Amino acid sequence: MRPLALLVGAAVVILLLSGVLAAINEFRTTNVEEPYNVSTGSEETSVGIIIIHELFGGNTISATVSSNLTGDAPVPSAYDSKTRELTVSGLQESSSRRLTIDYKTDALTDYPAAGLVARMWPLMLGIGVIGLVVAAVISATRRGE
Repeated sequence: MRPLALLVGAAVVILLLSGVLAAINEFRTTNVEEPYNVSTGSEETSVGIIIIHELFGGNTISATVSSNLTGDAPVPSAYDSKTRELTVSGLQESSSRRLTIDYKTDALTDYPAAGLVARMWPLMLGIGVIGLVVAAVISATRRGE
């Protein structure tokens, strides 16, 4: 009966893991929203914008862009972490617009130890699940007890 309880415990941890990982990511980041007035020239459909903070993880997946111009389909296409330049593509040619960039940045830059511990949590949870499964197997195969 004890091995079954350990396996059920491991299954519960696995089921709750996605929520825990989302909460850890939310703890490590903060949302920033910045408006920019930009224009494109003829035959120009992208623009480079210098943002105030670094993108979380240096990845464009951390950013979304919206435009007040209905013909635009703005997409963050590239990011240079050295200059903090975010390239936005999918814009109409020869137009002026107001772009709103909503992105995540690292909230724990002032607390590096907290950032390290937060990054270690998924590893610790994975090791814990493996430990529960190993304990269930050992408990199920014991003889004479």
